[in-house]
Amino acid sequence: MKRISLAICLMALSLFSYGQSNKCITHEKGFSNNRYPNKNAHRNFTFAWLTDTHLNSFAYAEDDLRQSIEDINANPSVAFTILSGDLTEFGDTKEFYSLQDILKNFKKPYLLIPGNHDVNWSENGCTMFNKTFHASHFCYDWEGMRFIGCGAGPSLRMGPPHIPHEEILWLDSIVHATPKELPIIFVNHFPLNQDLSNWYEVIDILKTRNIQAVLGGHLHVNRAYDTEGIPAFIGRSSLRRKDPIGGYNLVKIKEDTMSFSERIIKTKTLPAWSTISLAPVHEKHDTVYYRPDFNINASYPSVHEVWNHKDITDIASQGSIDGDLYVYTNTAGVIHALNTHNGKVLWTYATDNKIFSAPFITSRKVIISSCDGFVYALDKKKGTVCWRYNTNYPIVACPIVANGNIYIGSSNGRFYSIRLADGIPNWVSGELKGYVESRPALDEKHIYFGTWGAMFYALDRETGKKVWEFDTKRGRYFSPGACWPVALPYEKNENRSKQIIVLSSDYFVRAFNPEDGKILWASDEAKGRESLGFSPNGKIMYIKSINKNITAVDISKGSYTFLWNTLMPYEHDFIPTRMETTQEYVFIPTEFGVVHAVRTDGSGIAWSRKIAHSAITSLKNAGKNRLIAMAMDGTVVCLTYP
Repeated sequence: MKRISLAICLMALSLFSYGQSNKCITHEKGFSNNRYPNKNAHRNFTFAWLTDTHLNSFAYAEDDLRQSIEDINANPSVAFTILSGDLTEFGDTKEFYSLQDILKNFKKPYLLIPGNHDVNWSENGCTMFNKTFHASHFCYDWEGMRFIGCGAGPSLRMGPPHIPHEEILWLDSIVHATPKELPIIFVNHFPLNQDLSNWYEVIDILKTRNIQAVLGGHLHVNRAYDTEGIPAFIGRSSLRRKDPIGGYNLVKIKEDTMSFSERIIKTKTLPAWSTISLAPVHEKHDTVYYRPDFNINASYPSVHEVWNHKDITDIASQGSIDGDLYVYTNTAGVIHALNTHNGKVLWTYATDNKIFSAPFITSRKVIISSCDGFVYALDKKKGTVCWRYNTNYPIVACPIVANGNIYIGSSNGRFYSIRLADGIPNWVSGELKGYVESRPALDEKHIYFGTWGAMFYALDRETGKKVWEFDTKRGRYFSPGACWPVALPYEKNENRSKQIIVLSSDYFVRAFNPEDGKILWASDEAKGRESLGFSPNGKIMYIKSINKNITAVDISKGSYTFLWNTLMPYEHDFIPTRMETTQEYVFIPTEFGVVHAVRTDGSGIAWSRKIAHSAITSLKNAGKNRLIAMAMDGTVVCLTYP
C-alpha cells in the first residue's frame, strides 16, 4: 500500500468526538487553502458503495467481502469506498476483529458506519465498533462534495430502526458547521422513511444545507426512492445469495450528475440503474409528507402526565422503583435517581461506558452493571460508590439480589455471585454458551437464566455449579436471551418453585420443572417474542404477540390454558420490554411510543397514551393509579389514569 493511501485510510477512520464535531476530513484534491471550490468546479470521480456484508452470516460472506475489496483495488477509477452498515452478523468482538483484519486489504480510503446487526445482538454492549474503528460516524470531503454518515440503532434492543440520540446531536453539529453552498451526500444504514422512528429529525437537519442525495442499505436491493424531495437510494447487499458471486455498487459523479451501477465482482458492471441531476444550491427541498403526532392522547383526556423528565441521550434499559425512588440508566453510562412523586433528580452517577442494565434497588444500595466491565454498588440515598467489582469485560446483564448476595451474568461466558456487603465474589461460574442480557429468576435452591447462545441454564445458588441446561437447538437468533424468566410462587410447605417460565425468540413460551429442567408444557400458539407479563398473584400470564394480539393464559394448574385474546391497533411489535400489570390492567409497551392499558377481564383496551415517537423501553407501576414509562428517545414520564 502506498504511503499516501495509508494516511488517507487512517484519517478516514479517525475519531470524531463531540470536541471535534465541527471538523471534517478533507482530501486535498479539488481544494486550495482549505477553501471549497465554487459551484461550477469540475467534478469527475467514482466511489464504491458496499453494504450489508454480514460477515459471519454465511460461509461465503467473507469471500464476497474479500473479493469485493480485491475488485475495488484493481479498479483505477474508484477513489474511495463507503460501507453503509450491517458489516457483521451479530456485532460481537470476534466479528469486529475479523472485519478489521479484512479491511486492512483496502489500498484506497474507506468510510464505514454500523447498522442494526452491528449493535442489536452485541455481547460487548455496542462498544467494539467504536473501539475497533474509532468512530460510529464520518465526515469526509472529496472534490468539492461532503460525505456525512452516522450510526444506526436501536442499540441492543429489537424494535424499529432508530438513530441514537448522540448520533443525531453529532449530525446536527457537523451539518450546521457545513458551508451552505457545499453539496452533501448523507449515508445511514436505514432508509429515511417512516420505518425509521426518528427519520424526520434527520431530514429536518439535512434540509438546512445543500443536501443532494441519501444512501442506505438494510433492504438488500437496489432501489431509488424519494424522501421529502431529496433523492434517496438503497443499495444491494454484497452477499451472493443464489448467484455465483456477490456484488456492490459503483457511484459516479460527473459534473452535475450522479449515477448508480451494479458491479458483479470481477465479472461486469451493469448499466446504470439510476441517474440524477445534482440540484443547484438555492433549490429547497421543502416537501413534507408526514410528521408523527400525539393526537391519540386527545381521545383519553382522563390520562395525563404528572411529571416529565427528558434525558439527553437514549434509554435502552428498564427502570426500577422502590417507594419514592425511581432509578434508570442511559446509553451515556449515567445512572439517574428520581423522586417518583415529582420527577425531581435526587442524584446521578456516571460510569465509564454505556449502560443497558436495569438497576436493582435494595434497602440501602442500588446495584447496577456497566459496559465498562464493573458491577457497582451505590449508596441508595446519595448515589456514591460503596464498592465496585471488575469483571474485565462489558456487562449488559441485569442483577438480582437475594439473601445478601448479588447474582448477575456477563458477556464473557461467566456468571457471578457477589457479596452485597463488600463486593467480594462468592463464586464465578464459567463456560456458558452465549452472553447474558436478562435478569435471572431465583428460588431457594437455583438461579435460572437464558443466554444469546440459544441456551437456558439452572445453576446451584450455593456453588454456581450447573444443575441442568436446555438448548433450543435452533441457533442464536432463537434464544431465550432477552426475556426475564419467572419463577412462580413456591408451593406451600415446599422448598421449590412450581415452574420456571421463559419466552424465547423462537416464539415458544416454556415452563420447566425447576429440579431437572424437564419441560412441563410449551406453546408457540400466541406467537410472542420475549415480552411477558404476570398477574399480581402469578396465576395468569400475558403474552404480547409480534402481530396484533395480547393473549391471556391460565397457568395456575401447571398447564397452558387459553383465556382470551385482545386485538391491538397495530400490525406488529417486536420490542422485548416487559409488560406491567395490576389487578385491573395489563400495560402494553409498543415500538411506536404508545402505552396501551388492556383490561384484565379481556374486554379490550381501556385507554392509550403516546409519550414519544420511539419504542417504550420500560413500564413500572408507581402505585395509586400511576405508571412510570420510558422511551428509547430519553423520555421519562409519570402518568396518572382513572
